[in-house]
Amino acid sequence: MNIWVLQIGEPLPIEADIRKLRTTILSEKLTDNGHSVLWWASAFDHFKKDWVFREDKSLELKQGIKIIALKGTGYQKNISLSRYIDHRIIARKFRKMAPKLEKPDIIVASMPSYDLAYEALNFAGKNNIPIMVDIRDEWPDIFLRHVPPAIRTLVRLLLHKDFAMFKKLMQKADGLLAMMDSLLEWGIKHARRKRSWRDRIFYLGYQINTNNLSNKILKLVEPLGDSFIVTFIGTFASYHNPSILLDCAAKLKGNNIHFILAGDGEHFKKIEKRASNVSNIILPGWLNQGEITTLLKHSHIGVCTTTQDANFLPNKAFAYLSAGLPILSAFGGELKLIIEKYQIGFYYPPHDLATLTSHIKRLYEDRILYKKMSINASQVFNNMFDADKIYEDYSRHIEKIVDEYRRTH
Repeated sequence: MNIWVLQIGEPLPIEADIRKLRTTILSEKLTDNGHSVLWWASAFDHFKKDWVFREDKSLELKQGIKIIALKGTGYQKNISLSRYIDHRIIARKFRKMAPKLEKPDIIVASMPSYDLAYEALNFAGKNNIPIMVDIRDEWPDIFLRHVPPAIRTLVRLLLHKDFAMFKKLMQKADGLLAMMDSLLEWGIKHARRKRSWRDRIFYLGYQINTNNLSNKILKLVEPLGDSFIVTFIGTFASYHNPSILLDCAAKLKGNNIHFILAGDGEHFKKIEKRASNVSNIILPGWLNQGEITTLLKHSHIGVCTTTQDANFLPNKAFAYLSAGLPILSAFGGELKLIIEKYQIGFYYPPHDLATLTSHIKRLYEDRILYKKMSINASQVFNNMFDADKIYEDYSRHIEKIVDEYRRTH
């Protein structure tokens, strides 16, 4: 089969050390199963906020996987007018280019971007092609949460065309997919129908990489000796801001506990400045796949920070579990339920420094509890979040959708 995947927010795996995320792993599984993939992507790196290509670019990633990277305007903040414009430009470019190419057997469109997915929906409808929507975030609803309550009604009116696009997308797609149950339920609610066999949850998961261990990270952790290492890996942005860990580090100074905050983003400079006065914090910057693997191998706890009440399953949670790390998380909802049900760590309310510090200290001091939670973390990963299993299932589900569509259309 010829399969189109639409995803403009993930890093393009054009270099060997770039971490493979959902679309890359799925594309590789699809090609392993004998299919060809065309990935419609962005020429802009969402995580690094920099250009991958300075113009529209077509390339062959590997046998069976091609990429068309479309250039928008770029942006520096995740919730911003510039990102909104960027996505709209990419959607319009897709609308012009798609009819010129060989038609696919199915389209799998990630959302966001809902405007790109909407253009794919229209294209699919005109050409009798099934389309699945993979929901990653609650766009455009999320815009309303970032404005004062007093003007939300006005903002909704201004975005009425966007909400109309989104409504049609949910209602007309041949099936909805999501990375967690609450997102799928949100999509089904907007589709105003009951869940069917086509609607499925496929967790983000994580692909274990045992190769290419990093000398850079080994040199970083070697001076720490037998220190208890608390790790954060992610973007230093408003939503995932890890600055609470600076205060934790200051409180736990002298306990042989060290904090490694890996990543980059709009708040990196501020955090770097504050961290310069805290001796048990290390900021290695943005890490590639081999460096992440090496860091996790030498860590003891993984932290999922957020600055607001949120129901989300961040990528970093699966990465931590892959290394058997207990998780300390401020995310509510499904991740909180999993943590508590399987005893793989602790939840702490966002901004609750005392509770977070207490959990770190408890796991540091109670090594029996720590070992138990570490074993549980490995078991949960193997049973629920191993990307090789998840995306094999995802690939087979796509095949079933196409088979059913061909029989009934």
